[in-house]
Amino acid sequence: MKYHFSIKNILERKHFKNAKVVAGKAGIEGLVKWVHVFEVIEVRGNLKGGELVLSTGFGWKEDEGLFLSLLEQLIKRKVAGLCIELGSFINKIPKEAIEIADKHNFPIIIFEEEVSFVEITQDIHADLINQQYELISNLEDYSQRLNKKLLSIDNYFEILKNLQQYVNCQLIYVAKDHKVVTIPKVRETEREKLLSTVNHLSKKQSKGLLKQPVQVFEREFANIYLISNLKEFGEFESLLLDRTATALAQYLLRELYTEEKKKAEETEWLLEWLQGEHSFEEIKEHLAVYKINSTVTGAVVLIVKLKMDGNKHLNTDITYLNMLIQNIFDQNGYFVFPVEKRHLLTFILLNKKGEEDWKSRITKGIERLEKISILNDSNISSFQVAGGKFVKQLDQLHESFNTAQETLSIQGRLPPGHLKYFYDDMHMYRLISLVHKHSNLNSLIKEYLDPIIEYDQKHNTNLMETLRVYLSCNGSKKETAKKVFVVRQTLYHRLEKLENLLGKDFMESEKRQVIEFSILAHEYQQMINH
Repeated sequence: MKYHFSIKNILERKHFKNAKVVAGKAGIEGLVKWVHVFEVIEVRGNLKGGELVLSTGFGWKEDEGLFLSLLEQLIKRKVAGLCIELGSFINKIPKEAIEIADKHNFPIIIFEEEVSFVEITQDIHADLINQQYELISNLEDYSQRLNKKLLSIDNYFEILKNLQQYVNCQLIYVAKDHKVVTIPKVRETEREKLLSTVNHLSKKQSKGLLKQPVQVFEREFANIYLISNLKEFGEFESLLLDRTATALAQYLLRELYTEEKKKAEETEWLLEWLQGEHSFEEIKEHLAVYKINSTVTGAVVLIVKLKMDGNKHLNTDITYLNMLIQNIFDQNGYFVFPVEKRHLLTFILLNKKGEEDWKSRITKGIERLEKISILNDSNISSFQVAGGKFVKQLDQLHESFNTAQETLSIQGRLPPGHLKYFYDDMHMYRLISLVHKHSNLNSLIKEYLDPIIEYDQKHNTNLMETLRVYLSCNGSKKETAKKVFVVRQTLYHRLEKLENLLGKDFMESEKRQVIEFSILAHEYQQMINH
């Protein structure tokens, strides 16, 4: 189906039966969009490209310089060709003009007898207008058929197939995820050749190749290519391709909306589960959709807090990290349900193996995650992982979620070297956090540790560190001396000073426990203040 005039077609019309092509014969396949009578010596804004210019040579007459200047302007404006009536004002085409026209494949056609430019214009314009009307009608028909398909199809392949059948040439669809669809379908080796040809023709800007991106909200999802070795594509094929890309964008938008709506509903349900708003039967029914049965032996909530470079949030990085975490913990014996909220990723891990090693399997997954290079290749600078209590009943998941949140809060106040992933491992820090919420730790710290703190500040010593290590070594002087890097005699001197400041009974059971608690509380307070 052709919707164009070429100069070759025009030369077959009755008004051109005595016309001659004296230059640029290689360009007679060029398309003509309009006919324009032109009797001036300078091209301004009235020529847009694709016009067939008719002239008597009145403007330049026998001035060869003006003719050559005009010719170069017409070529630069991508005019389709030039028709000149000889005799009235010009008798021949200059040799240099013929050479220029041949070089640029720009047709120059001469009439050696008088012709009617008005009749030529009316004749060609009538057909051009009829073709344009037919083109619009066929485009409208194509668009309506496409819109009807959009209401019933469940695969974008049908849209592409519809275009390919209409234009009857090779179609290639290349998605941003590198998925390639070819219609008609070709073998993989042939497909690679086609993609190479597309790349080659794109660089040459070949008229045997059309390309149209498929965009949704200014985001490019794919490119559609039409390729043909037998014909040049014109305006009609370009418009068909544009309509098809628009239809595909509508289809993708519908799919994205459906997917986002489903994702939002799933996220809402999971958030309600984390808040303890679903019964055991509701949870069981929901999990049945995912074919998760009674093999689940418990659950734990894991929270991953992200730090982004430059306070940016790159969806591609988050999506990849989400998939990575799901894959890692699936391999370690868990069904994984992710819930994303800003820079917090919450994962519901349903245990499908034994209970005795649930924690070691999660720890193994966290350690593997920390070794993976996503942090080097993304906008995520670091992340923090906190695990809640392991619950045996799925309707008690809110307990794991609440304790995971508390673990995350406590982690930010732990001294260096004391990082713990799980609520179960916080022990004394959980107690400190509880006391901090409901009481004043300062008075306890002041009562038991102030003498040492003041002594260290006054004498620039570090008795507090010696005390902490001595208690952690259960009073072993040999082990303590080794850890604080002093000789035994120096340690004895420090322990004597500690007895003077704390009392000789500071290692007795009850007092020792309070002092150890006070040291942890002091470190906890220092992290809060920082």
